[in-house]
Amino acid sequence: MDRFWEKGKKWITITVIILVIAAVGYWGVKALSGGDKGKLVMVTKPVIRGELEVMVRGWGNLMASEEQDAISGAQGVVKEVFFEPGQQVSAGQVLATVDAGSLEMEIRKLEIQIEQERVKLAKEFGVSPDEVADVEPEAALVVRSPISGRIAGLTAKPGAASPGIICRVVDNSVLRVQLLLPKPLFDKVEVGQKTTFMPDRFEGMDPGVVVEADPTPIAGESTYYYEVWVEMQNPGLLKVGDTGTLLIHAPSGDIQQRAEITSYGVEETVYSSLSGTVKAVFVKDGALVKAGDPILEFEPGEALLAAMQTQLEFKSLLLQLEEKKSQLGSLEIVSPIDGVVMSQNVQKGQAIAKGTALCRISNYNEMNLQLQVDEIDLPKIQEGQIAQIEVWGPQGRQLVEGVVSKVGLSGNPQDGLAAFGVTIKVVNPGYLRPYMHATAQIFVSKKDDVLLCPVEALYKEGDKWFADIKDGNTRKPVEVEVGAMNEIYAEILSGLEEGQEVVVAMSKDPDQAGGGGGIYPYGY
Repeated sequence: MDRFWEKGKKWITITVIILVIAAVGYWGVKALSGGDKGKLVMVTKPVIRGELEVMVRGWGNLMASEEQDAISGAQGVVKEVFFEPGQQVSAGQVLATVDAGSLEMEIRKLEIQIEQERVKLAKEFGVSPDEVADVEPEAALVVRSPISGRIAGLTAKPGAASPGIICRVVDNSVLRVQLLLPKPLFDKVEVGQKTTFMPDRFEGMDPGVVVEADPTPIAGESTYYYEVWVEMQNPGLLKVGDTGTLLIHAPSGDIQQRAEITSYGVEETVYSSLSGTVKAVFVKDGALVKAGDPILEFEPGEALLAAMQTQLEFKSLLLQLEEKKSQLGSLEIVSPIDGVVMSQNVQKGQAIAKGTALCRISNYNEMNLQLQVDEIDLPKIQEGQIAQIEVWGPQGRQLVEGVVSKVGLSGNPQDGLAAFGVTIKVVNPGYLRPYMHATAQIFVSKKDDVLLCPVEALYKEGDKWFADIKDGNTRKPVEVEVGAMNEIYAEILSGLEEGQEVVVAMSKDPDQAGGGGGIYPYGY
C-alpha cells in the first residue's frame, strides 16, 4: 500500500479534478432537466506569482555500494575461523585458514606422472621434453630414431596396422659385460679399474673399464654374489653373446673370469602408442641411422586423432598441477574488500570445496538507492541531480541527501506504465543498512518569480492547453502556454495575468465547495 500511495499520490489531484468534472456534468444535466432546483456555481482560484519547485518522487531499497563473498581457494578442512557476523574487516585480512591435508603428496605424485609422460611423448613426437605441450600433433605421425645406431628387430610394414614396438636402435660402438662375483673377489673390485677382454672367436685383447659395482647381495645356490658391470669399445667385430676371458686389473693382482658380452652400451626401443595404418617405412633391418632420422610415417586420420588426444591429456595434467599448486598457495582465505561481515557460512572443522563462500562482506559507507520512477517523469531526471531521501532510522523519520548517479535505459511494465530504475548515491550517516526501504524526491528544477496557475484549472484540447477564467458571472476559455509543472502549480508563459481568477471546479452547493477560491453563481 505504501508503494501504491507513493506512486499514485501525484495523480490524486488529477483524479479529483476528473471526479469534479464528472460531478459538474452530472449536476448540470440535472439542473437543465429541472431535476434539481439548485444553481451551479463556479469554484475559482487566483493566478499568482511565486516560486515553483519541480520534483520527481520514487521509492526503492538501499543497497551497499560494494558487496563480495570471501571465497576459499583450496579444498580441505577449515582449520581456524577469525571472524564473526557484524565484524569490521579490511581488504586482505585473513578470515580463515584451510588444512589442505594430502595436497602436497598429490602434487608430488602428479609431478612424477607428468615427467614420465613428458619423456614418453618427447620420444613419440620427436622433440625435446620441454616442447611436448606446444608441438603440432602432426609431428607424432613421423616416428624418428631417438639415438644414432643400427636398426634391429624391425617389424613395421607399409599398409599394416601400428605394431606398437617398431624396432630397436642399437649403438654397438660400446659393449657391456655383466659379472657376478663372490664376496672375496668383489671386495677387490672398484669402479674405474681397467679391464682386458680376450674373445674366444678370434685373437685380440680389448681394453675396458669397471663402470658399476653394486654392493647389493644376490643369493646364489651356495653363496651370495655381487654385480659388476664393465664397458669396452667395440673394435667392430664383437657382438652381444660373444664369450671370452675378462681380466680385471686390481692392485692386489688380476681377477680372471669367464664372461659373455651382455648388451650394447646404448640401446633404445622405438615404439608408438598411436593406433593407425603405417603409410611408409624409411629404413631396413640392420641399417645405420642418426638421431632424428625418420623410421616410419603413419597415415593421418586415426593416428592424428590419437596424437591430439594424447597431447590434450598431457595438457590436462599440467592444468591439474597448476590448479593444485594454486590451492597450496591459497590456504589463507582473506577479505576481498573493506567492510562488515554480513554472514558466516562455515565453522571450524568443516570440510569445504574450492570455491566455497565463507561469508559476505558488505561495504555500506556509501550506499545506492535503487528507485523505480514512472516513465512520464524519466525525461526530467539526469545524473548529478540532488535528491532528498526519507528513511526510518533510530530517531524515526530522517532525511538524507543523495545524488543521482545512474538513469536506467529500459523499464518494467507496472500498472499500465513502465517503471525505470534510477540509482541515487548516498553517503551513509551511520544508521543506514542494506535493503532498507526508502522514498526519495529528486529536485529537477526551481524557478523564482514566475506566474503560477493551479493545475486543476488546466485542460488540454488536442495539443493546446486551456484555462477557464471568470468573466463576470460567466466562464471564458483562454488558450495558455505552459512551462514547468508540479502536482500543485503550472508555470504560465502566456495567456494569463497575475490576479485573474481561474475556474477549478463547478459546485451546486456553496457549502460543499473547497479549494479556498471564490464561489460564484453560474449564468448570472
